Amino acid sequence: MATSRNKETILYVGGSTEKLLQAADMMDMQKLYKDGYYREFDLKDVSNFEGSEDIDNLLTKAEKQKVILHELECIRATENDPNIPGYENIKLYPGKIKKYLSRKIIQTLFPLHDVEEIKRLGAEWHQFKHAFKAQPINKIREYFGEKIALYFAFLGMYTIALIPPAFIGVIYFITSWESMYREAIFAVFNLIWATIFLEVWKRYCSELTYRWGTSDEMINKFEEPRANFYGELGKNVVTGKPEPVYPSWKRSLRFYGVTVPVTFLFMVIAFYVMLIYFWLQDWADALYAKHPTWLNFTNLYLPTAIYAVIIGVVNTIYRGVAKKLNDWENHRLQSSYDNHLIVKLILFDFVNCFISLFYVAFYMQNMAVLRSHLAALLITQQVIGQCREAMVPFFFLRRRKQQLDTLAKKTETLEKVEFNGGEVESSIQKQANLESSMDIYEGTMDDYLEMFLQFGYVFLFSSVFPLAAVWALLNNITEIRSDAFKMCRVFQRPFAESASNIGAWQIAFEIISAIAVMTNCALIGMNPEVRKLMPTDITPVNVVLIFVAVEHIILALKMAIAYFIPDTPKWVEIEVAKMAYKTKMALHNESKKNGNYNLMQDVHDRLEKTNQQREILSNQRRSRIGSGREPVSLINR
Repeated sequence: MATSRNKETILYVGGSTEKLLQAADMMDMQKLYKDGYYREFDLKDVSNFEGSEDIDNLLTKAEKQKVILHELECIRATENDPNIPGYENIKLYPGKIKKYLSRKIIQTLFPLHDVEEIKRLGAEWHQFKHAFKAQPINKIREYFGEKIALYFAFLGMYTIALIPPAFIGVIYFITSWESMYREAIFAVFNLIWATIFLEVWKRYCSELTYRWGTSDEMINKFEEPRANFYGELGKNVVTGKPEPVYPSWKRSLRFYGVTVPVTFLFMVIAFYVMLIYFWLQDWADALYAKHPTWLNFTNLYLPTAIYAVIIGVVNTIYRGVAKKLNDWENHRLQSSYDNHLIVKLILFDFVNCFISLFYVAFYMQNMAVLRSHLAALLITQQVIGQCREAMVPFFFLRRRKQQLDTLAKKTETLEKVEFNGGEVESSIQKQANLESSMDIYEGTMDDYLEMFLQFGYVFLFSSVFPLAAVWALLNNITEIRSDAFKMCRVFQRPFAESASNIGAWQIAFEIISAIAVMTNCALIGMNPEVRKLMPTDITPVNVVLIFVAVEHIILALKMAIAYFIPDTPKWVEIEVAKMAYKTKMALHNESKKNGNYNLMQDVHDRLEKTNQQREILSNQRRSRIGSGREPVSLINR
């Protein structure tokens, strides 16, 4: 949908099967060959690709979206277009015109839902009667693309991985076994189990991306600059095409000179918010001790509830600031932009959400308070999140009714729209009008961040609150279906994106898993029962050294597990090697068909001919010297 001044224009963009296949060929898209291996799609060899019998459906819906988006992004301005037509103040580089979106000249750009397909997918996916069934990951990938499919695959595996610690947590809760070994055993199990989960996920991820043709070995490594990247006009050293150039020192100056101080300022704010919370909690405790009424008993939990809400509010404010800072840093590539934004969000949210827990654990050193505070924060935030998730369908249905009423009035004035020599169906126009008012899906970043924080609540202090995994498990069971509902019914359909893994989030989860070793070892080391087992004359320094040694042993064990569980299954490595070999042989055979198989012989013949010419010239030179017609020069080297 595009707006020009006060007039609204809707542009319907599509492509014929022939044009889509031609563009897929130019994109080097990976498609499954009839020999069972992925190869770059070649229109000349289309009959040998799987699904070529039904040429109109050879490309999946997600692949067709990728092709159309790629073609839209490749529309380029000429050197004679210094600015956006009608907007003299907005400079237009001789490059991609996707800047229309960032300047709000184009209000929104989205593909339409396939009404029948999304109904079938939704019936199998988001209904709660399927809560304990496996998600249709392959169908999600075919409709929404690999990036979204990988998020739901990760969420599903993480939810399953929570079952063992949740089961043990329930057993601990219903039994009366009290021992210092109780916490230690559970903590060590959780730490090892977290490593096993992350390693198994990497294997599963490599299997999925291999089957989808998007593994690291298959996808094109070349990445175009972001649409919002700006700078002095220059040339791409790879493609030779004009594009903005921005000095890296300026970006570094902005990062270290502005972004780092602003992030640190927000961390200081989070610290003082935590201090205010503890002041309010002390006030509520003192009030209840003085007047033990039911009202004052309720007030004991009020500061924690308020603090949990404030954490969410501050996180939301910081996310907006972090995005503006990330935009201002002017990263050239989308992958670099995403990674820097992830680092900013993780760094602050980790401090904002967990600083109070570290304060209680290692400054106050009160395990009872830590247990209650962790439980209160985790449960409160999940209750708030579930209320928000549960209210979405209710407000969605109310808003959908209003949208339909508005649409009924709007369709009365629909104009006939021509498309490729024909006329756009009125049903398509109605659907476009309706979906243009739906919420825009902002991507998987917030979803991963939510899982990252939950992962921290479960594993960082698992030795003091074994039931954390139970609450996380219950939350995730409903989270999967509520997220699926929003994808199918609430959000505009996002453009499909390819992905080979979950990116920087994998490293983030592994880092918090390593930090969990340190926190749990320290908590166990501060346990009075453990201290009693040690000699009475042992110094505090020796105590620290003992638990640092234990911590290193567990870290070494985690590293050993990660080493002995390969990231990629052996069969995938073999299949990738076979695919590379078959691709090489296919190119060799193609060279033969083109008459190039005598290349080496041709080179040999050329060398022989050159040597013969040199010998003839040498003989002529000797004959001229012998006859005295050419002087001889002797050079002493």
